[in-house]
Amino acid sequence: MKILQSVFSCIIFLVFISNAMAQDFSILEPSGELIETGFDDRSIAMGKTSITTPSGSSAIFSNPAILATSSGAQMQIGGKLLYGTIKDEIATAGGRASDAKYPVFPNRSYIALAVPYRLSNTDLKLVVGLGYQRNEGVKFESTSVRSEERWSESRERLVNVRITSDYTRRTRGGLSTLTPGFALNFQNELFLGATLNRTLGAIITTSERKSPDQHSKFESEREQSALFLRIGAFAKVTRQLAVSLMYRPEFDWELGEAIIKTYRDGDLDTERDQDHIELTIPAMWGIGAEYKVSPDLILALEVQSRLFSELQWSQDIRNQPIIDDGYNFAAGLEYLGSAYPVRIGAFRDVIPFVDENDADPIELRGLTVGIGSGEDEVFSWNASALFGRWEQVNDDGRKYSEDLVRFSISATFRE
Repeated sequence: MKILQSVFSCIIFLVFISNAMAQDFSILEPSGELIETGFDDRSIAMGKTSITTPSGSSAIFSNPAILATSSGAQMQIGGKLLYGTIKDEIATAGGRASDAKYPVFPNRSYIALAVPYRLSNTDLKLVVGLGYQRNEGVKFESTSVRSEERWSESRERLVNVRITSDYTRRTRGGLSTLTPGFALNFQNELFLGATLNRTLGAIITTSERKSPDQHSKFESEREQSALFLRIGAFAKVTRQLAVSLMYRPEFDWELGEAIIKTYRDGDLDTERDQDHIELTIPAMWGIGAEYKVSPDLILALEVQSRLFSELQWSQDIRNQPIIDDGYNFAAGLEYLGSAYPVRIGAFRDVIPFVDENDADPIELRGLTVGIGSGEDEVFSWNASALFGRWEQVNDDGRKYSEDLVRFSISATFRE
């Protein structure tokens, strides 16, 4: 206990004096997962039931109340890889895109600590937690092919020429989120917790296009910051049934002035600034339940709200869509009858994109699987995989779709 308490205190000090804190939440990009709630591999494998089934200190990112279920000090580290393929009928119809993907790329990493304290002269147990998460960004690659008529000196006439260009886009750098929090254990039946989440830093976006007759590059850097709360509750109703609740109030997302540069054939072409923008992120809530069907089988169900209609910008955004509200649904199972717990799940998330003639948010549907080791050991591990798909349709009925895969693994150390 004393070792982890010392490590905990040192990390708090180092993180607060660090200037390299930040996280890219990719607010309006479905591939970035809108303010992703939770990183725990048990939760991901059980259908992304992130406010109901997280295990250990990683609960600080989704439902801090579950921190209070910890019996001892612990530290968890984890990371994710993202891969995706894209089918773009819209671009293909215009003779442009032939292949696009998200190559395998380290996408997210985190560390989370939790240290319990027994309060004197009371039955209450206090658990103090600290989390740090970093998004390594998203990398996008595409190959475009178009036909163009050009004069042929050898044939002395116009001929069709196929021109291939490669395009890459990378979002990286700068942003991290620091999450201190606490939770209270009321006689191992009711658990309450809260976190304060601070995001600081900058996002750097670089895109580059190469073709036989052109080489262009675009760079954008924008400072960003946010401060928001997350409140959670967890209750053991019976020996078999537990329910959970999470609420995150609305908050402002500050996007500072952006420095935008364009290059042509290696030389700086233009440089300009883009004004400061403030975005109000709507409140979000979620409720879930976990039920032990038998000694070897656990079922989890969950719903989360997404109030997209209340999304507000500090200034007019060109072509800003009007998006209806929606709900995320998740369900998962855990089988404990084998040497290693096996988990499966399914989910339906809504994301802030709409089809051209529809105000309903687009759905990201998917399946999850995972496996892990015993949770009562000094060292344990969990691994999960998520498979999801979403698509968007234009006025002509052509589709843009993404198939996304996330692999993640985590390790937990306990005292």
